[in-house]
Amino acid sequence: MKLHEITCFETAGKIADDHVLSHDLLEKPVTAEELDTVDAVIIGGSGDYSVLDPVPNLGSLVALVHEARFRGVPILGSSWGAQFLASAFGGVVARDPDQREVGTVNVRLEPAAKTDRLFRDMPLEFPTQTGHQDHIVKLPQDAVRLAGSDCCSVQAFTFPATGIYGFQFHPELALEDIVMRLRYYKDNYVTADDSIGKISTRLRPTPESYGLIAKWIDRVVLQD
Repeated sequence: MKLHEITCFETAGKIADDHVLSHDLLEKPVTAEELDTVDAVIIGGSGDYSVLDPVPNLGSLVALVHEARFRGVPILGSSWGAQFLASAFGGVVARDPDQREVGTVNVRLEPAAKTDRLFRDMPLEFPTQTGHQDHIVKLPQDAVRLAGSDCCSVQAFTFPATGIYGFQFHPELALEDIVMRLRYYKDNYVTADDSIGKISTRLRPTPESYGLIAKWIDRVVLQD
């Protein structure tokens, strides 16, 4: 699954494999020196973990993103990564299984998205792939909400004048990828009332959200 996640980010972002340096936080801490050799940081995360749990070496990642922001290094957080970014910079994440989102979910843009360099040419509402039961309930003081959904008020946010973005949904997952994730993590996110089969019938392609990583690289990483 770790390899699948890395491959999904590479494919969606149109990034060559030899341009990616991956780091597994479960194996060892990350160090600020690793920023010396990269142009940007992408934070994903396993469906087996929550930012509310004692994740190994989490403090080292907190220090890294603060250093990256200080240096002006762009950061993209997807799902767990978005929740982590919100928490690391002073926001609040809470668990709410009753408001869980699994499968294809429509998100709607907020007024601030009209002038954002990633969302300015996006439709006001578009489908995304998602799977979470933790929610960002309070953004950091200097963050701006860009999108939300019926069950999740913070689906996307940014820190203005930086290259830092958080997406609660999964912009790296194509339709076949979300099917694989749902089957793998079915015990984590699928309830007795909503089987994999039922969820699968509601899945749809998500071309707008799937293009966001490549757009972030083109408009943020390569421009900053």
